[in-house]
Amino acid sequence: MPSLPQRQRALYLLVGLIVGAAATGLVWATNGGSGEVRLAARVLEDGRVEVALQQRPPELALPAAALDQEPPAWGPLERPTRRFLAPNAEPGRWFHSSPLSLTHPDIDADTAAQAPGAAPTHLSIGPYEIVGTPTISRPFDQQTLFCVITHGRPSDFFWYQVYSAFADIAGWNSITLRAEMYESGVEQAAGIDGCVADGAAAIATTLADADALGGALERAQQAGVRLLSFNAGADRATAAGAVAHVALDEVAVGRVAAEQFLERGVTGDLICIIHEARNLSLERRCDSLEASYDGGEVIRLRLAEREADAAGAIAAAVTEDTGGAIALNANTAYEMAAALADAHPEVVLAAVSADFPRPLAMLAAGRLHFVLWSHALEQGYHAITALLFAQGTPFAPDTGLFAEATQIAIQPSVITARSVSRLREQGNAFRDTLPAWLEALERAIEAEQAAADDAQAPQ
Repeated sequence: MPSLPQRQRALYLLVGLIVGAAATGLVWATNGGSGEVRLAARVLEDGRVEVALQQRPPELALPAAALDQEPPAWGPLERPTRRFLAPNAEPGRWFHSSPLSLTHPDIDADTAAQAPGAAPTHLSIGPYEIVGTPTISRPFDQQTLFCVITHGRPSDFFWYQVYSAFADIAGWNSITLRAEMYESGVEQAAGIDGCVADGAAAIATTLADADALGGALERAQQAGVRLLSFNAGADRATAAGAVAHVALDEVAVGRVAAEQFLERGVTGDLICIIHEARNLSLERRCDSLEASYDGGEVIRLRLAEREADAAGAIAAAVTEDTGGAIALNANTAYEMAAALADAHPEVVLAAVSADFPRPLAMLAAGRLHFVLWSHALEQGYHAITALLFAQGTPFAPDTGLFAEATQIAIQPSVITARSVSRLREQGNAFRDTLPAWLEALERAIEAEQAAADDAQAPQ
């Protein structure tokens, strides 16, 4: 028979293990389960006390059909490496076993996945053992409706790339994704209302005209729809109730453009050409350019939404003080080059674009001096990934921890004629991995060069 102190020590250790077991129960509670654990202890012939843990799988991790059956049996005794209490252990002192990683071999992954919201308590990834992770199971299925509502025009190749990214990532994730484009904020707001009425779980929207969308976004929040904003309106994302905002960093666009103009020795006024009315993000690009450029004034040229002669309007804006001009999308860049490249070769021309291959061909032909790459594909991919996060995260934007929309800012890349030359060099991976793209680039360069030669030929 073990002595009373030994029994007391065994009791103390059991109490300590019960505290640990209670913590384990909290892990199950956060995942909606009802698993049970119990402690076992025995006194060995040499007087040591051995302890072990025993589990019964959580009932809510079983298929719904099994919930009315007998509770699952207790699992095997799980013995930590350090599990013995010496007979001469110091009285009153707490002793701890080595930790146990809790798993449930009685429930395989396929069975656990049958229960909505079911999640394993144990996941090994890299150097870590993740316990009780709340995002291991998909918080949606193929019937869950996700919506993307954007501003824009179908003729803008930027949006073609964004929407192709939507199609890719919707397929990769096997989700139902409705994507709609509108040319006015009023129509865009109606599109948001339509998605809410159809039971959308989450909506991603651009905030080019955030004021026009305010009522629709408020109604979406009241209906419990999670919101993600992207592309335009970073400074309005929090007020709109967005969990996160994914976009090109508009402030960086203006700053980097100013740096590039100054590096090229540009002095005099810059023309910042805004192609969409009521687009706050385009205004921010010009704001940042104005704050960062000290060689002259920044003149904003706002083209009408359906400018009949955009090239003529751009040409008319040039004065003897003009040192440079920047178009904020590719279509405007083509109009700008047509108006200025030959008539005003002293004016340094730039564009914000993700078009391929024509802007790169214009760089090679000298009709543009630099391009700030706007990463259309990346905006599309990251926006839908963030939309799934917005729908699945347990934290609403107004919980305090997430009072501000998470800003996922994409930095513009500077593309120059030298960048294009590197793409065309022998041995460049671009040549081997995307030969069709390289062929398209070569054809575009030939066309741009031919146009430049024609413009310079005597009439």
